Amino acid sequence: MKDLRRLVIVVVIGSFSLAALLGILALLSGEFGDDQARVLLTTVIVGVESTVVLCLLALAGHPWVPVSWFGAAASVVATGAALALTWGDNAWDDGRWEDLLRLFGTSAILAGTSAQLALLIALVLRPGREPGGLAALLGLTGLAGALVAILAIGPIVSASEPDDGYWQLLGVLAILDVLGSVVLVALGAFGRVRERIETPASAVSEVRLSAAQQQRIEQWAREHRTTPTDVVQRALDSYLRRS
Repeated sequence: MKDLRRLVIVVVIGSFSLAALLGILALLSGEFGDDQARVLLTTVIVGVESTVVLCLLALAGHPWVPVSWFGAAASVVATGAALALTWGDNAWDDGRWEDLLRLFGTSAILAGTSAQLALLIALVLRPGREPGGLAALLGLTGLAGALVAILAIGPIVSASEPDDGYWQLLGVLAILDVLGSVVLVALGAFGRVRERIETPASAVSEVRLSAAQQQRIEQWAREHRTTPTDVVQRALDSYLRRS
């Protein structure tokens, strides 16, 4: 999983770097026409897709990784639809652009919601750390985000114009979604910083383990975004419960 994550990161950074280079060349070409505009728009599309993929990678190796797989599938569809709208002249001529727009809007909303949830889950439900009251807030925020996505997709799929009450409900849920996300990020990030400040780097050495054992514990802690102390404590608790 670690090698796969590294490969995806390299591919994402490389692809966006290439797209950014093409965008710069388009701006410096001396004239700005349709082709240059399409190149710049493609750069934006690749950049957004790269950002979404990096957000989804936060759940690599996590029990909730299916959220990332779902978001990745949706983001691929959204990127394909966006590129087709950007470069497919035929789609605009024969009326297929409406179907592509619906496909893009639906998949983009699903991908964005999945990326948001992936970041929040990775921040709150970290291995080796009790989420406490943040778990309930995460559940409510995830529910609000899912409802926002459903309500936003509804008019796109049905091609209808909802009444004012519909948009008011969507607005209220969107505000609650954003509020919950901000609180989770603030409290989750503060908790992580506080753990790093309060936990000494040599905490594992007090257990009097061998150098190889200490290295394994520290490596496992880094890979699972926790601290060596939490790893030792949980391992000891698990052993004592089985004894």
